[in-house]
Amino acid sequence: MLIRPLTTTDIPAAFAISCAAGWNQTETDWAMMIRLNPETCFGMECEGELAATAVLTCYGQRLAWVGMVLTAERFQRRGFARALLERVLLEADVRGIRTVKLDATEQGEPIYARLGFVAEQRVERCLGRGGGAGAELTGVPGDLDARAFGADRSALVRNLGSALVCEGGFVQRRAGVRARYLGPCVAEDVAAAGRLVRAALATDAGLWFWDVFAEHRDAVALASESGFAPVRRLMRMYRGKPLRGEESLVYGLAGFEFG
Repeated sequence: MLIRPLTTTDIPAAFAISCAAGWNQTETDWAMMIRLNPETCFGMECEGELAATAVLTCYGQRLAWVGMVLTAERFQRRGFARALLERVLLEADVRGIRTVKLDATEQGEPIYARLGFVAEQRVERCLGRGGGAGAELTGVPGDLDARAFGADRSALVRNLGSALVCEGGFVQRRAGVRARYLGPCVAEDVAAAGRLVRAALATDAGLWFWDVFAEHRDAVALASESGFAPVRRLMRMYRGKPLRGEESLVYGLAGFEFG
């Protein structure tokens, strides 16, 4: 067994593992994660194969995010995920990162709790269909995202592709294996958020995922009014110093793997 950094040559194997688990990430997503975090994307190699993965996305020293904790089915129950988690947390400590967060499934919560993570709040993944009419919005996101998120993730926002921008907010969207993904969506009020969401959903009439904070009533109501319903519920957890942004501005998350 060998823990090592992931490289671009690992993308097909990593993508196969996430697809087998029913996750939504594409090969493009994997390539972006490795490009943004070349030293903190880790894999467990066993019997000459990529057996498991874990990614630490660093937003400076203020915050890092754990995602893509996956083990190929034939290598499960060997402690690979736990070993990779310990490796990424060690990396966070060595780098002096003050807060580490992740979105945990119900099965994962007790595992993360034993590693020092504390529950913060519930997040919901909603599923719905696109279509309808929306204005054509283009522009460059301002600095609203750092306020909303609590840390600077401008490098991620730039790499997620073009944004739809209006006065008071922005939204991004990207392709997925199972559905298109709506988010992040950051807006100063629900009216701006609604305008952004309608514009995004009008670009594709197929299935969409949309992640929201369960406690954000306006975001939950907007998702429901747009025909979306919860299909998964996870617990956002943190390790280290508590850190919250201006979450009233967040109408859509960037994804379980990014925050």
